[in-house]
Parts: sequence; structure tokens; C-alpha cells
Amino acid sequence: MMLKESFLLVLFYGAIVSAVPSGYHNSSSHGVQATFANPVIDIISPDPSIFKLNGVYYLTLASNNQITIFKSYDLTNFRGVESRVVYRAPSGRDNLWAPELHLVRGNLYIYFTMDDGRADQNHRMYVIRAQDPNNPLSNWGGEKRVCPNEELYAIDGTVMQYGNGRLYFIWTGNPDPGSMGLFIAPMEDPETVLAPRILLRRPKSEWEMHGFPVNEGPFIIENEGRTFLVFSGSSTFTPDYCLGIMGIDDLKDPLVANNWWNDKDECVFKRNDAEGVFGTGHATFVKSPDNTETWMFYHAVNAVNDPGINRFARTQKLEWNPDKAPRFPVAVGVGRQLPGPSGQ
Repeated sequence: MMLKESFLLVLFYGAIVSAVPSGYHNSSSHGVQATFANPVIDIISPDPSIFKLNGVYYLTLASNNQITIFKSYDLTNFRGVESRVVYRAPSGRDNLWAPELHLVRGNLYIYFTMDDGRADQNHRMYVIRAQDPNNPLSNWGGEKRVCPNEELYAIDGTVMQYGNGRLYFIWTGNPDPGSMGLFIAPMEDPETVLAPRILLRRPKSEWEMHGFPVNEGPFIIENEGRTFLVFSGSSTFTPDYCLGIMGIDDLKDPLVANNWWNDKDECVFKRNDAEGVFGTGHATFVKSPDNTETWMFYHAVNAVNDPGINRFARTQKLEWNPDKAPRFPVAVGVGRQLPGPSGQ
């Protein structure tokens, strides 16, 4: 989540929920959901983080400098469900963004970014740990700096639990003053990032230059031994915010930038003007109730001139190509009926 137009954050955090229709869900006579329609929740919900634990889904969102977790047994509906504010930014901190909930080595962690209330460039990555690893709605500990010895811009962090048993942190930083790129570093433990800090990708093509040169919102997905890094390109405040993809195979060393294939230089999931969907990005992924499908959560807006204010969480099914790489759907508009997840 990029901050260049600081006034937009004031509008965003103070915005009243816009009129997005709800109640689209269409159930069968047996109580099994047959279809659904986006969005999945009727509150402004940028940078949605979806997580599944013991058959239950948890949607983690940030607003008003606090982190809220929503609990649902229904992957496509988080309206009126149990929820809890699990963290509030302390005095003097501001612009809390993009929390992600992860299970790492038997414990639950939320990684997020916030600044010192004075400047966007002072954004740093933080982590909190749940006291009960089986209950995301339990109490959480205080925040810690993920990169305690580094005073460099850092947002949108995620954890890669790699096949070699190591942990790696991937986040967005400044490769130079005029752009935002993706970095990776090893982790000593789930709360501490080590050196070296390796630049994986910087924006280079037109599709990732709209508004500002940006690569952000990284998230790892795996399929049958292949590892993919999905990220967002362009400013989130533009209608052309979209998803890109890179990856690494054969358990190559992820700290060697050239080991990542980075040649799919295009949006793999983007705006759909015909259905009024814009700003499609910042995705996280989760399995269906029966674990046979992969579903993508992302945010989008409904108007081409909406500068990222009314971003609502949505979900669509991800398919897989014969080469085991993801095949992204076409973004669909609000109200379009879609088949529900398998096993729901």
C-alpha cells in the first residue's frame, strides 16, 4: 500500500461505508451455499488477508490504526460474523496498513506496517504473536520491529516458509528514491529478519508504472513443488493497480535474485471495464473447505475515478495450468453470481 497522496489516507480511514448491496448469497434447500456474489464483506476492506485454521476462515483487516480479525465458517461471507480488534497502534504511531495473519512454526503471527506519525518514509514492519496458537481471536502480545537494526522504508511484508526449511521475509522497499520494489532477506526466527537484504524486482514496464513505479503486496503460493510470488503493480490509487507474478523452482537459493524467473512481464489479473471493476490487487490465497481448490482474496473499487477510497474485499477461484502455474480468472463485478467453493 503506497503513500504519496497522503490526503487519501485521511479520506480512507474516515470514510463511511459506501452503498454496496449485500445479501447476494443464494443457498440451496439443503442449506448448502450454491452461489455467491462479491464483495465478501460490507465494510471498506483494503489489503484483505485470508487465513484458514482448523476449518475456519479468518479475514484480517486494518482500519483506523487498528487490526480486526473476522471469523467465518463461510469462505465467501464475512457479514455479521464474530470479530475482534486484536491490536491498536500506540500513541505516536500512524498509518497502520496491510496486516497478514500467518501460522509459522506452530505459532500465529500478524505482520503489518505503520509509521511514526510524521512521514511516510518512516514506515517500518512490525509483528505481533497470538497467545493461543489455535485461536486468532485470543489475546495478542505487543508489537516488535521485524528489522530492528535497519532504518529503511518497509511495507507489505510477508513470510515465505520455503521447502529447504528456512524462513524468508519478503517486503516492499525503495531500491531508489523514485520507485518501490520487492526485497527478500533470511529470518532468524518468525519475528526477526537478518542480513543480507536482496532486491528481487523493481518496476520496469508500463503496467507497473501507473501513478508511481510500484511493486508491492507480495504473497507466496505453492503448487505441486512450484513456488510463486504474486505481487501488485502500479499505485493502489489508480484503476490500473493489478497483479503480477514471478517464481522460483527446484528449491534454488531464494537469496540469489537470478534464481527467480521474472519474465512474465504483464498483469495477470487486472481491471475489467465491462463489469466496472478497477484497482484489482493486493491478493492473498487460501484453500476451499475441502482443500481441493485455491481461492484468491483481493480488493477492488467499482468506479474508474475512485482513487482507492472504496476498496472492498472480494474473492474468486484460482485455476491451475498444466505446468502447475496459476491461471487467474477475469475480475467480475459486484453482484455477479459465481459458483461457491467446493465443500461449502
